[in-house]
Amino acid sequence: MEIAGKKYFRAAGGILLAGILAGCGGSTQDKAREEPGTVQLTWYLCSEGPQREEEAVEKAVGRYLQEKYHMDVDLDLVMYDFAGYGDKMKMVLASDAEYDICYTSSWSSNYYYYAGKGKYLPLNAYLEGEEALKRMILPEVWEGISIQGEIYGIPSNQVFFKQNYVTVVKEYADAYGLDMSKVHRLEDLDDFFHKVKADHEEIFPLALSEAGAMGKIQLALGFEYLAGEFLPGAITVGDEGLTVVNQYSLDAVKSYYELVHRWAADGIVREDAAMVSNNGLEDMKAGTAIASVNAAFKPGVEAIEKSNFGGREVVFATLSDPWMTTESISSSINAVSANSKHPEEAFRLLTLVNTDETLYNLLCFGIEGEHYTVNEDGTVHVLEDSGYHPNADWAFGNQYLAMPREGQAPDIWEQTKEENQKAERSPALGFSFDTSRVNSQIAAVQAVLSQYRVPLDTGMADPGREYPVFLEKLEEAGSREIIEEMERQLQGWTENTR
Repeated sequence: MEIAGKKYFRAAGGILLAGILAGCGGSTQDKAREEPGTVQLTWYLCSEGPQREEEAVEKAVGRYLQEKYHMDVDLDLVMYDFAGYGDKMKMVLASDAEYDICYTSSWSSNYYYYAGKGKYLPLNAYLEGEEALKRMILPEVWEGISIQGEIYGIPSNQVFFKQNYVTVVKEYADAYGLDMSKVHRLEDLDDFFHKVKADHEEIFPLALSEAGAMGKIQLALGFEYLAGEFLPGAITVGDEGLTVVNQYSLDAVKSYYELVHRWAADGIVREDAAMVSNNGLEDMKAGTAIASVNAAFKPGVEAIEKSNFGGREVVFATLSDPWMTTESISSSINAVSANSKHPEEAFRLLTLVNTDETLYNLLCFGIEGEHYTVNEDGTVHVLEDSGYHPNADWAFGNQYLAMPREGQAPDIWEQTKEENQKAERSPALGFSFDTSRVNSQIAAVQAVLSQYRVPLDTGMADPGREYPVFLEKLEEAGSREIIEEMERQLQGWTENTR
């Protein structure tokens, strides 16, 4: 089909990455030449992956911006799936490729690391005068993403706390007598999973992908990240002394690796989970996975998880208390490239996406009547086989502007604001790590993580053999120096804020 043209082929393949790094593809450059007065803005995003009808939505965005704001913008959305986004952006950022906006966070394409390396544009000067934008986001969020007093991105208004949880398809919980009120740890599901597997050989009960699960259950494992997911450096939950530890050396993490390795051997998770993309959504929708873990139990999650599991009813158990951390408040940010040729226009677009309800919902849901309809109660019904459903509203910007989805309460965002206010605050909330003194060690540690983390996190690697080697390699790469620098900065921050 020609409906998506070259752009969809480029995005779906991983993408002729050389073409992307050279300038995001020939079709984009051709359009810029054809329309010399148009500002071309390229925006990298994580979502469920490239959408067949992205171009139709991009054109609709361009028309809306022209009609309402007299902005002549040709928007190029480049979407990668959730699990693969970080690796794709690592290549883009390493090459200093031209683009304008990118999604960044604590869990993918590490905001603190890349801001510290000068990859993102400082925004303090641009934020002057944008009082509405600044007021709509909690002060502690701005503080937590500030590095040496400078802000490098616009955080998405959304749930700002984490409360780890597990979802189970209700028909299986009922059939096997699973009492979710007695599930407090992953281990509590062991007997249930094995019973399901014994009766349904085709099912791998727990959905797992290359993203692993450790980042989604960090609070359940007893720690919180201080500088984005996966980078060594964390504090144990509730530690008022703020002692920085290497989370990979914790007994709870070792036990998790042992559990997931046993589950891989028993067919509870797929043995090839490290090769599975998009958080295992395909298995969940197809019914070949009947449970999942996730990071943030929040208002409206029932509708989201029901959709993830193909419309089947689901039940939940929380694995931690609601906890607001530096990692949780930095879990969705959009930054302007330091190399952008159009920084003013890129910043203005981000400002509008976060303040203009029509523009925001156009990006989230597409074109009404073509990609979705609105029910009488004001909720969104995504059309079957819609050609545009990124399913990542929080990645675009201010989720408080989003129309509720089917099954979500009309006041979902008021509920979210209330839950944000009630969530327990970490004693380290507001601390942001300046990586500049240890960037070389971080690069070396990331190389070790790329080799060992995913196999251990998905059960492919035998922790009895690989785990000690992993810790040794981290030490050799400079994890101790990173942790010591983090400890130094954290103690200095503590002295100035307490």
